Amino acid sequence: MLSVASVATTKTYTEFLLLKYSLEQYHQCEWYVSCDHYVHEKIKDIPNVNSLCLVKTDNCDHNVESLEMQQNFINLVLTKFDACEAGIKDHGYCLFFDSDIVFTNPIEERVVELFTNTSLDGIVSPHMTNNWANEAHHGYYNVGMFVAKNLKMLNQWKEMSKNHRQLKMYYEQKPLEYIHRSYVTANFPIYYNIGWWRFNEDYTRNRLNKVRLCDDSIYFGNNQAVNFHMHTLKTIGYQNFGQFLVDKVFELMRESTNAKYQDFLGYYEQISKLSL
Repeated sequence: MLSVASVATTKTYTEFLLLKYSLEQYHQCEWYVSCDHYVHEKIKDIPNVNSLCLVKTDNCDHNVESLEMQQNFINLVLTKFDACEAGIKDHGYCLFFDSDIVFTNPIEERVVELFTNTSLDGIVSPHMTNNWANEAHHGYYNVGMFVAKNLKMLNQWKEMSKNHRQLKMYYEQKPLEYIHRSYVTANFPIYYNIGWWRFNEDYTRNRLNKVRLCDDSIYFGNNQAVNFHMHTLKTIGYQNFGQFLVDKVFELMRESTNAKYQDFLGYYEQISKLSL
């Protein structure tokens, strides 16, 4: 049983359902979900979900000029720490995922074993863009996937994220880069949390060729691709820069005879109608 947290709101509800479905194809989970009232009413009676109605509004974004929407986004982000804290108190750790993540293979057993390793304070996920100037500003680690174990580390990270403007840091990603230096952490390898940003540069675009079918499973290079970080169903107010990755992954699923992929595609078609 994995201890898992996420944030789900009216705008991201269908993507959260897709995340939940894809992960539960491979693992049993207990969920700790920070949500708004709409999602709370939808998920509160699901047996393996702890619904935490902490989000006041999802009229927010960090990629817009509106200061109000930026602050609303920060307020929403801060609730993820509360969801993780609830998971840690029940299980000793919590695995966090942004709602726009899709699983295509199980988490390796050797990685799952690290979740309860008392020598570790957490597990982090490097962006792996190879664009050092960009990461110097935005942060070396992606905060859409991590394992939180140490409450002191989690609370310090939350406090720095809350005060990121005064600290002149890029919201929660840059604070993590500083906070984790005082703790013992591991990092997920490149075939986890495969985000669209990893293919952006002239010298990284050829990585897309590494996303391929092998033995009826989606691989990244020589390893099974565990999960992809990309918007699939959320309506966003700007270009979906990760659409190329969505197209690639879904194309491979359609080419495959993998029963889990076919079930996933069927579920995707079912819930996509909810977002119309």
